[in-house]
Amino acid sequence: MRQVKLPIYPVVYPTGHRLNQNESQFPLPVRIKNQLDSMTYHDLHEYPVEPINELFERYATYVGVTPEQLLVGCGSDEMIHVVTQALLAPDDIVLSPTPDFSMYPIFTTIAHGQHVQAADLSYEGILKAIETYHPKLLLLSNPNNPTGKLWTVEELTHLATLVPYLVVDEAYMDFTPDASMIPFIAKHPNLIVLRTMSKAFGLANVRIGFMVTNSELAHYFRQFIPPFNISGVSAKICNIFLKDGHYLQESIEWHEEMRQKWMVALEAIGQVLPASTNFLYVELGQPEVVWSHLTALSVHTSKQSTGIRVTIGDEAALKLTQQAIQQYVESMNVKNS
Repeated sequence: MRQVKLPIYPVVYPTGHRLNQNESQFPLPVRIKNQLDSMTYHDLHEYPVEPINELFERYATYVGVTPEQLLVGCGSDEMIHVVTQALLAPDDIVLSPTPDFSMYPIFTTIAHGQHVQAADLSYEGILKAIETYHPKLLLLSNPNNPTGKLWTVEELTHLATLVPYLVVDEAYMDFTPDASMIPFIAKHPNLIVLRTMSKAFGLANVRIGFMVTNSELAHYFRQFIPPFNISGVSAKICNIFLKDGHYLQESIEWHEEMRQKWMVALEAIGQVLPASTNFLYVELGQPEVVWSHLTALSVHTSKQSTGIRVTIGDEAALKLTQQAIQQYVESMNVKNS
């Protein structure tokens, strides 16, 4: 048995508003609900061939590549798992910024690699860390999770020339597709892009993620994925959303409108970092105190070292959060008076 100490994430559903997991709260249009209600299940006894083939075709069209450049898995988490298992030899180094997605060190450890982090979230910090650690794989999220920072195409294309492999996790890129690195895959044979249907498409329960890269690397990675690794039902659901010509834009516009409202509300307690995602990061002087206060009032956010990350919720979640923030501000005024 290996001597490892990895976090085990409890699956909990607290009462109140879950603004800690970046689940979409965009209400489904009736036309989408009707299509979901009309799905057929006569093929449940079959392994899913046709739905998955259709999913490859539709997603390839959506992101502008060929189906041969895609892999699909159980969320983009599985794609991170495949990348680390397929590329890392024992003690190979994976580099990420600070902060970044918490699953990167976990999958690196599982693959017998070593995960290190740059001192901060700056471009200069990444350059210095590359010189220091000589990583085999640079793995980062763009936009960054948890802060929402958007790395530029110029920065990432240069970083691709400095490391053997660059993996860009674009879980939230559907909100700002013009900043994607997918169009640059042909110029950078070491570039791997990860995507998901969980965020802008709002399908976290469906558990579908993609790897997008050149066809040669995709063929190599395919050896590490078992056949039928996703559900045909999940593929059918994704195909409904990908076929709809308006849904994604409606989701983006809803999040843009609600994001402005949430920024105004959250600015009362801290500095809200600019973002184009379905969450906002609030820098705070006392993250633990604010997080505890909101949690006690059934507003569940993601506690970070310098602040909290807050999912953009619906109007009901916003109203409760505004009330909780008002109570917090009033209590702080009393203490300081």
